[in-house]
Amino acid sequence: MYDVTRHGLRVSCSDKCLLVYDGKNYPCILENISISGALLICTDPFPKRMNAGEICGLLLCSDPTVCPGEYKSKVARHDASKIALQFF
Repeated sequence: MYDVTRHGLRVSCSDKCLLVYDGKNYPCILENISISGALLICTDPFPKRMNAGEICGLLLCSDPTVCPGEYKSKVARHDASKIALQFF
């Protein structure tokens, strides 16, 4: 069974970020982040075909040309406007 317990202290934010999924970047707002994952608010509709467990990435900036690296993640859960990611 999947363990939904949060690991680590969450830090609230409101920074712009990019969700990387299926070769495309989706603008989001970083609501909170921890050592184990992040919660994103999607400013544009995200792919409806995205399912829990799917692989994606997170860029902690709004310009992919200046981001230092992509955080590999998987979708933990999502609803109409928010996506919870679990970092690898």
